[in-house]
Amino acid sequence: MTDLDKEIEEKIYDILKKYHKDEDYNLNYLITDDIVTFFLSINEGNLVTMEDLYKISGILNAKIKDMVLVNQEYRFSFEMEK
Repeated sequence: MTDLDKEIEEKIYDILKKYHKDEDYNLNYLITDDIVTFFLSINEGNLVTMEDLYKISGILNAKIKDMVLVNQEYRFSFEMEK
């Protein structure tokens, strides 16, 4: 498994942290092949707006792939440009 660049992580963290009640929010994501998936508990806060998803898409230089609800969490996937 690989991680995103720390600068990119910080930018995405700044966007997603407002959707969490807890101040100790940790950015939770998984990279598989050319897909980056972020996880957001539905118990922690609100659904991410499309505007913020587009901001994240721009930061990653990726297109929004999908958004699904699985086991009490939202999953937002982005497909990286090749």
